[in-house]
Amino acid sequence: MFRNHLINNFSLQIAVFICMLILFAPSSLKADSFPEIMLPMPEEEHSAYLGLEHGQDGFFLNEVAAETVLVQIFSMYCPICQREAEAVNELYYMIQDKGLEGQIKVIGIAPGNSAFEVSVFRDQYDIPFPLFPDPEFEWHKLLGEVGTPYFILVEIQDLGLLLTHKGAFEDPAVFLKRLSSP
Repeated sequence: MFRNHLINNFSLQIAVFICMLILFAPSSLKADSFPEIMLPMPEEEHSAYLGLEHGQDGFFLNEVAAETVLVQIFSMYCPICQREAEAVNELYYMIQDKGLEGQIKVIGIAPGNSAFEVSVFRDQYDIPFPLFPDPEFEWHKLLGEVGTPYFILVEIQDLGLLLTHKGAFEDPAVFLKRLSSP
């Protein structure tokens, strides 16, 4: 029993350390364009959402069938990301309801999170859009090691950054207006 307590306490300390590491990371993306990152092909439902041909090993962001992609950088250990999950889902559904899915797609990248941790986050908060684990912080480093949550609106044509936003956005309708006219 005491051993389990020590293991749980140690696991909690590691989770808090990772969360603090991410929270106090640089606050803005330093690049002008989104790096060429090959993301793994998501499950069939999400491949269809992104307009990708399912069955390939992976894809680049400029292959997504939309004008822009909103990339959410999050962590399952980030309390702000947990609180913000409902608002991000609401934003996703607003995009669908307003017929803007051809203009804006939404994905999430989770630095420091395993596939299991991402699936826990997806199930816990009923996330409808594709989420990608980045357990070794590989993509996170290419993205300038920004804190979480962090949002990047990427123009598909040239992978230019149209908008970046650190932290919670509070009102999905106001944020959608910013995304629609960056």
